[in-house]
Amino acid sequence: MQSLFQPIVDLSDGALVAVEALSRGGAGAPESPTELFAAAAAAGTTAALDTACLRAALCGMATAAEPTTLFVNIEPATLSTLSCADLAELEELTPAGVQVVLEVTERDLLERPADLVRGVRGARAIGWRVALDDVGAEPAGLALVSFLRPDVIKLDLALVRGHTSLQAAAVVNAVRADAERSGALILAEGIETEEHLDRALAMGAHLGQGWMFGRPGELPATGMRALPLRPLPPAHGAGVTGPVTPFAVLTAASAPQRAGLALLASMTRQVERQALLLDEQTVVLANFQHAELMSARTRRRYETLGRLTALTAVTGAGMPDEPAPGVVGTALDADDLLNDEWVVTVVSPHFAAALAAREVPEDGRGDRTGAGAAGRRLDYVLTYDRTRVLEAAGLLLEKTRPAATGTAPAPRPAPAAAPVPRVTETELPDLMLRAVSVARNGVVIADARRHDQPLVYANAAFLRMTGYREAEVLGRNCRFLQGPDTDRNQVHPIGRRLLAGREVDAVLLNYRRDGSAFWNEMHISAVRDAHGEVTHLIGSQFDVTARVDRERRTAYLAHHDELTGLPNRAHVLEHLNLELRRARRSGGSVAAVLLDLDDFKAVNDRFGHAVGDAALVGAAARLRAAVRAGDLLGRLGGDEFLVVLAGLPGLVHPDEVGRPTAEETVRRVQEHLRAALETPLQLPGAVLRIGASSGAAVFPVDADEPASLLACADAAMYRTKRGPAHRRD
Repeated sequence: MQSLFQPIVDLSDGALVAVEALSRGGAGAPESPTELFAAAAAAGTTAALDTACLRAALCGMATAAEPTTLFVNIEPATLSTLSCADLAELEELTPAGVQVVLEVTERDLLERPADLVRGVRGARAIGWRVALDDVGAEPAGLALVSFLRPDVIKLDLALVRGHTSLQAAAVVNAVRADAERSGALILAEGIETEEHLDRALAMGAHLGQGWMFGRPGELPATGMRALPLRPLPPAHGAGVTGPVTPFAVLTAASAPQRAGLALLASMTRQVERQALLLDEQTVVLANFQHAELMSARTRRRYETLGRLTALTAVTGAGMPDEPAPGVVGTALDADDLLNDEWVVTVVSPHFAAALAAREVPEDGRGDRTGAGAAGRRLDYVLTYDRTRVLEAAGLLLEKTRPAATGTAPAPRPAPAAAPVPRVTETELPDLMLRAVSVARNGVVIADARRHDQPLVYANAAFLRMTGYREAEVLGRNCRFLQGPDTDRNQVHPIGRRLLAGREVDAVLLNYRRDGSAFWNEMHISAVRDAHGEVTHLIGSQFDVTARVDRERRTAYLAHHDELTGLPNRAHVLEHLNLELRRARRSGGSVAAVLLDLDDFKAVNDRFGHAVGDAALVGAAARLRAAVRAGDLLGRLGGDEFLVVLAGLPGLVHPDEVGRPTAEETVRRVQEHLRAALETPLQLPGAVLRIGASSGAAVFPVDADEPASLLACADAAMYRTKRGPAHRRD
């Protein structure tokens, strides 16, 4: 194995602060790291190869002449297998003055989380630091960021190079929240252009890596500045006297309170319910004093949590490997101190909660499930302090066994087909059932206790609105109305709120039986039984397509010209202002090109305004086809149009001989626009030849503000109209 080294720079001033070791195969081995690790995976030697790469990187630092920070990759599975002896040997290989940062990839973090957390602790014990690599590649992997407490968080290059989306924003928000709390540095990789750099800075990156700063090569001999990292985080259980357990961690800073079983059970359910309202980056870890304490109702709650979270795991004496579908179970040894504690913890990027309880000694613990259970008394602590929650949750995570398959739990098989009972008059008072059945709005009822929440009732208005027959509706989840253009970013929060028993108000694009789309305004409420459990969901629905179409039309006309469909005056001027701001930052140029149709008043006078409007529409279509991709054509009013040419080069390019200047580009665009109008317009009742005069102004040569730029372009246009070469038809 051999290593090349890629620079990592401080984005505030471009200084070299670290290098990343990139492994390459030696003689007889594939040179590509992708091929190399694929071959190792096929041979079952990935961990051995990973360790060899780590050794090669450390040996490659032997020539480092000054304090150096080395980033080096290691697979989570490899890190989790390194023993204390292995780490001590690697520490011996590390040259003096070299600060090692292990990059653990975000992918597969959830396969063996307990081993991974222990591996990170071992690396920190020898003074090494930890970076979380490829953050954003697998959003669910963000769930463990807080547990690993990385010193550096590396944004996946897809975030730096990709388009803005809600998923990307969720990743960036989570990363920035953790960095703000912990002091971790954010590193953006894959930076190759100024656009990538701007995006990395906007995401809060402190460090940068990519071909813009240098390609992999020999270790730089000089010029590297020390990279200051935050102090090492304190060890688990700091400040706790005696055995370190979740209850001990939480009570080290807060005196416990005493409660009966009923109150404590309600408080636990509330914490679990809060987890349902979070996102897929959430981890739920709980401990039951014994598996028998997991009632059927509790298993149903945890099954729901298992579907919605990145990881839901429970421990306890006698706990099966999968106590509920999608839930990882771990059986504790009989002498494990956790067997005396009742714990539930919830951790997400923006939320943390923990509840830990222990039996009051004088009340006895002999009968936890029998008649004496109702009289149980427990001391408990409830906290939302993130640091303490992570301490308690980390202790549970370290007990969690690996998932059986190493992947996300398989989906539950669909239940066998069975007739779904229809709500009848015996279940609803006769008057209420009649009222619902004749209501003008669509009403459906879903059974929240059954898998996938099937519909058990649909009134006539719903059937008319959707075009389905009752037999086609009952027994199905209401999402059968969704289609290709239904907004998934709305659907996912709806599902989470319903599972949590919360009310929902939403407007979704749904589809009728015949495939036609309609806008469905819905209100969904939960019905609870005497125990507070959700039994049914009632949905009230209206077809609001006409209203939505009006609203969308109004919004469209606020930015577009009604006749030609082009951006209107306000829109195109706002765009010009935006491009000028960008050009000031980048040092580029922007041009404004004004066009005025020649003698257009005569067209209206001779042929009437209907033909004149048709001529404007035709001219707008010709001009739209002639502008370059990325430029914006708008109608200012009457027969006047404006083209904003953005991203133009500067006027002087001594190192780019032959590249057109901004002025040359503008002249070519003006020629294309004039040529687009040369062919006569074929209109109903008339054939018209329409010419146009144009004038252009370029930022920053002619003007540096929108109003003055337009004034210069307007003056240039009227000079063209008055020029001797101008021909009037």
